[in-house]
Amino acid sequence: GKKTEDFERHAMRILIFVLTLSVFLCSGFQVYDYDVPVTEEALNASIARINSQSWGTNLYGVVRSHVARVDMWNSDTYRLELQFSIRETVCTKASGRDPFTCDFKIGPFVPTAFCRSFVEVSGELISNVIVRCHRGTSSSESMSSEEMMHIPIMNPNRRGSSYRE
Repeated sequence: GKKTEDFERHAMRILIFVLTLSVFLCSGFQVYDYDVPVTEEALNASIARINSQSWGTNLYGVVRSHVARVDMWNSDTYRLELQFSIRETVCTKASGRDPFTCDFKIGPFVPTAFCRSFVEVSGELISNVIVRCHRGTSSSESMSSEEMMHIPIMNPNRRGSSYRE
């Protein structure tokens, strides 16, 4: 009767709440489901920052990436923590190419690094990017183990997912 209906309605409400919560709490690819363009832009902004600061004449590209965590500050302001590895590509910085369209260099002494970036998103726009990278051990050059880069981005270019055609 009435009691069963109330219980079912209440159980459903709890279930929806738990499911919603788990989408935000689970690290990894579930996070991609709720806002793919912003995640891609965060990665674009992170690799652009690395390429603007890195040594050498060639662009770095992203080998693997995932969202490590999301800190929600309010309904439209949050911080994404991305973890990704990078490797030098065959494209020069002067070419102006999108690093996502470049092939990786091959060989034992190609510079690689593991990076973490913290990307603040406010109202669908990226407001700040902090990137930290640790050089891979396979690199022949001796580099400082960590380079800190912190430059706020004033007007992000909204490119979305144009490169994945």
